[in-house]
Amino acid sequence: MKMINRRHLIILSIILCPLSISVSFAQTSKKEIFGDIYRTGSNYFAYPGPKAKALTKAPEGYVLFYISHYGRHGSRYMSNNEYYVTAINKLDSAQQMGILSDLGKEVLGKLRIGYADAWNRDGDLSKLGAKQHHDIAHRMYERFPELLSQPLKIDAKASTSRRVMLSMFNFCQELQSLNPALEITMDASKHDFRYVVEDLTIQPPVTPESEAYEKERSAIFEGAHNPTRLMASLFTDVQKAETFVSGRDLMEALYNVAEDLQNIPELGIELIDVFTKDELFNMWQGYNAGWLLNTGLVPGSTPYYLQQKEVLDSIVSTADKVILAGVPTATLRFSHDSSVLPLTYLLGLKEAVGASTDIKNLYKSCSIDKIIPMAANIQIIFYRKDGSEDILVKFLLNENETSVPALKPATGPYYHWKDVRAYLTRK
Repeated sequence: MKMINRRHLIILSIILCPLSISVSFAQTSKKEIFGDIYRTGSNYFAYPGPKAKALTKAPEGYVLFYISHYGRHGSRYMSNNEYYVTAINKLDSAQQMGILSDLGKEVLGKLRIGYADAWNRDGDLSKLGAKQHHDIAHRMYERFPELLSQPLKIDAKASTSRRVMLSMFNFCQELQSLNPALEITMDASKHDFRYVVEDLTIQPPVTPESEAYEKERSAIFEGAHNPTRLMASLFTDVQKAETFVSGRDLMEALYNVAEDLQNIPELGIELIDVFTKDELFNMWQGYNAGWLLNTGLVPGSTPYYLQQKEVLDSIVSTADKVILAGVPTATLRFSHDSSVLPLTYLLGLKEAVGASTDIKNLYKSCSIDKIIPMAANIQIIFYRKDGSEDILVKFLLNENETSVPALKPATGPYYHWKDVRAYLTRK
C-alpha cells in the first residue's frame, strides 16, 4: 500500500507542475456565464459547436495521416426522472389545495409536457444528441478531407450505454454517407471497456484535503439552494406549502429539469426563467466544484483521474501502431462526461489544468461547461512529412484548437509527437 500511495504522489506531482503556467488560460467570469445562462447547466449544457470554422494549417510539407477521436454521447434526457416526479407531485398537491400561483400553474403545465415526453426515456439520446454527432462528423470530414475522403479502414468503439452506442452510430453514419468507401467497424463490448471508459476498480486513497474541500463545496452547494424567493413565486400561501414541500428539494428538482430541457428543444418549453441568473450561477458553482473535486482536478484532492490511465495508454499505443504501420486511418471512441473530463486533464489541455484550491472561486480557474458539454470531444490530429521521422500533432477540444501549457509547441498549435508522447508516458 505504501508503494501505491507513493506512486500516486509522484504522478500527482508530475501532473501539477505546469499549473502555475496555465491558470490564466481557463479563467471564467460571472459576466461570461451570464452571456449564455444555459452554461450554468454544467454537464447538461448543450453542445455549442466550434468557435471558429477555419483551423491553423499544418506547416508546409506535413500531411495528415491519422485522427484519434474521443467523445461523449450527445444531448440526452435526464438519467433519472425523479426530478420530474418530485416537482410535479408537490405542485399538483398545491394546486389541489388552491395555493398554487399563476406562475406555479404555468410551471406545472410545462412539467407535465416535459414528463410525458421523458417517460421511460431516462438517459436516452435526444434528437438533438443525434444531430450533434452528425454535425461533428460532418465538420470533421469538411476540415480533414485529405484524410477522410480516402478509402480508409476506421475502428469505432463505444461503451455499452445505449445513448453512447447511438451517438457512435450517428457519427459513423454521417461519415459513411460522405464517403461510401470508408470501411467502418463499430463495436460496443465490455471486452473493450479499458480502452473506452474509466476503470472504477482503481480507487486512489482519499486525501485529507479532499475531505476539507468537500465540506466547503457542500456548504456552497447547500447555501445556493435558498428557496425563499422561488417558493413565494410558486405558492400563494408559502407557510401552508412548507408543511408538505421541501423548498430546497423542489429548487434542486426544478434546476435539473430546467437545465436539461435545453437538450430537447423540439418541446418548445423552457423553465430556466423560473430562476434568477444569480440563483442559477450560485447553484452552478456547487455542481462545477463537485465535478472538479470528484475527478481530482483540484490540487491535493483525490486523483480519481488515474482511473482513466488505461484509456490514455491505449491512445498512445494505438498512435504508435498507426505511425509504425504507415497506413492512414482514424480511431473513434465514444464514452461519457466522467471519462472525457479526466482524459482532458491527463492530456494536459489548458481548459482542464490550473484549478484553484479556492473552492469558492474555483469556477474562475476551471469550469466544466467548457470541457464536458453534451457531445464533448477531444481530437488529436497527426501529421507527417516525407523524408522526416518527425510527427506533428495538434489537439482540438470540442473542435477548437487548444494547447498543452506544459509543453513547448513546434509552431502554432502543433507539437512534436515525441514530446507529447514523453509527457504522457511520464504520467
